[in-house]
Amino acid sequence: MASLQASRAPEETAPEDERAGAPQDQWEASGARPLTVAEQHRQISRANRLARYEQIIALHRQGFSQRAIARHLHVSRKVVHRSVRAGTFPERVPTGRRQSKLTPYLRRRWEQGCHNGLQLAREIQAQGFRGSASLVGKLTCDWRARLPGPPERVRGKKRQADPPVKRRLSPRHASWLFVKDQQQLTADQRALIEHICHTNADLQELSQLGQDFVQMVKQRQARRLDPWLARAHQSSSVELRGFASGIKRDYAAVKAALSLPWSQGQVEGQITRLKFLKRQMYGRAHFALLRSHVLRRA
Repeated sequence: MASLQASRAPEETAPEDERAGAPQDQWEASGARPLTVAEQHRQISRANRLARYEQIIALHRQGFSQRAIARHLHVSRKVVHRSVRAGTFPERVPTGRRQSKLTPYLRRRWEQGCHNGLQLAREIQAQGFRGSASLVGKLTCDWRARLPGPPERVRGKKRQADPPVKRRLSPRHASWLFVKDQQQLTADQRALIEHICHTNADLQELSQLGQDFVQMVKQRQARRLDPWLARAHQSSSVELRGFASGIKRDYAAVKAALSLPWSQGQVEGQITRLKFLKRQMYGRAHFALLRSHVLRRA
């Protein structure tokens, strides 16, 4: 203990500013710059690999098998085999200096004017290369970046813009235009509807029936329901005849909706709220808790 304390005494008595400034003074005196974080990490990694290499060689000279060395040092047998066969400590080559066996051939073809990565990949695959075309792209990406760009545009000559591509009118969009209020349509939309109706007489009848139905519902004109149903049943549209049949099955409710001032919206809203509460409480409680929630919020 006394020897440890004696050895630590100079450190404790040394001035703090001298200890802090010692490395900086050494850098200034030697003229070397401080290491970056990446360089420090590389130095630490190399020191660890060197220590592991020395342990492997020492155990190998003592007569241990490669399997026993790998089990003792918790490394793979491939690492042990590579270290024993190396003879000296294998230094890592920096990433930017690594050369592939394909580089000479690719470089020669690149200088000959073949800058198509897919073509180069096919050529070396015909010679036995089993890699993918993406690997060839990685090897040639730096060369491609150094290629000259396209020639500059001559002043005064503008590139002609491609004509705008006309979008095809979908059935959903066309049906929406048929039932939309005519006053809210733009000039282009009106022209489009006229063009559609002029192309097919059945579509013209369908557009007129759609507009009449919308106006009947908005203005609550119940007297127009029976004539409209009669016209819809005689229409050539199968979908419209099916829609009219559905209204006929629920004729009393539709007639009441068009003639009476009351609405079922409040009831539908309460049903929606009840379903929402059931989804929130699914699996948590029984009907009693659901009933209390509904009555409390009513």
